[in-house]
Amino acid sequence: MRLVDAHCHIDMVQFDSDRNDVITRAKNAHITIINSGIDLNSNFATKRLLTNDNVCATYGLSPIETNQVDKVENFIRQNTDTAIGIGEVGLDYHYVGDTVQRERQKAVFKRFIDLSDELGLTLIVHSRDAERHVFEMTNRLDTVIYHCYSGDLDTLHKIIDCGHYISISTKVKKSKIHQEMVRSAPQELIIVETDSPYLSPRKGRNEPAYIIEAVVTISEIWATAVNEAASIILDNTVNAFKQKLKAT
Repeated sequence: MRLVDAHCHIDMVQFDSDRNDVITRAKNAHITIINSGIDLNSNFATKRLLTNDNVCATYGLSPIETNQVDKVENFIRQNTDTAIGIGEVGLDYHYVGDTVQRERQKAVFKRFIDLSDELGLTLIVHSRDAERHVFEMTNRLDTVIYHCYSGDLDTLHKIIDCGHYISISTKVKKSKIHQEMVRSAPQELIIVETDSPYLSPRKGRNEPAYIIEAVVTISEIWATAVNEAASIILDNTVNAFKQKLKAT
């Protein structure tokens, strides 16, 4: 059974003491790791992780770090050959309430939307408390992944009507809201992520090896075998990243 953690941050300091062990545990479980950059330094760190044959990279910029947009765009352009997507990028209204700053986020996001379109790379979006505006800005694109989607079901239906992907985190193991999202979205548009080191289904730090717990929960909702659910989700992930995933 092959799995993919479609979004995580194992470059972060929470993994400094055992990063190689974390990667090895994932590899032994046949899990491909997609590490997502959120600023210039983490994009460089993500690129360095590609020496591991089960790690893939997406490069991006957190909506909170808009002042780095020029440097991050240049980095992506110079490293397109090592990326399987652009992200995470997007809007975050949870931490940013100021209208001027929100407009700045939109302007920066628009640059990455255009870059994704230009380079033909999948766009991975952060949309916390801004799902409707993210949808309005991206609904013309061919391939979009909503990282750790937490919006309302009305917007969810608009997203899936566009054929865009919903990334369900390991939080689904305990969250009734996320379980309802799994019931509401077509099977062919669901992928899974840990968002490590966050959103652990267990006590403490999350890690890519725990992605199996999301798959198990989804298989129960779908009333299907775990292997079958894993196969569907794997196919979805391969399609979402346009056949660019490394094999494990």
